[in-house]
This record gives sequence, C-alpha cells and structure tokens, in this order.
Amino acid sequence: MTLIERIRAADRRKGERQGRQVGLEEGLEKGLEKGQHVAALRIARQMLADGLDRETVQRFTGLTAEELQDVSH
Repeated sequence: MTLIERIRAADRRKGERQGRQVGLEEGLEKGLEKGQHVAALRIARQMLADGLDRETVQRFTGLTAEELQDVSH
C-alpha cells in the first residue's frame, strides 16, 4: 500500500467514525424528544381525566390543540 493509499484509508476510517458519532448523537436526540413527547401525552391524558380544562393542559404540557384531540380519543 502506498503512502497516498494509507492516508486515504486513514481519512476514510476517520470519516466513518465521525459519521457514526453524528448518527448516534442524532438518534439519541430524537429518542429523547420522542420520550418527552410521550410523557407529555401521558400527563395530558391524566390531567384531562382529572377534569382540568384543555387550555390549562396545553399551557402546562406544551401540546397543541390537535395533539390534545388525539389524547382524548
């Protein structure tokens, strides 16, 4: 293997490592967002079941009116 080939191979491995790291970070971020959204839906469901009005539930959970409609069905 020539020097140029070794440099290219090392650069490729470095790029692959960086790509995996970025993918992992993006996956973790999306997973956290999904978990937070699921938690907000669960909390909203309980708040509505306890008789709180939709406006209050929206304010405290950050959910949209459309998302609250899905919760109640």
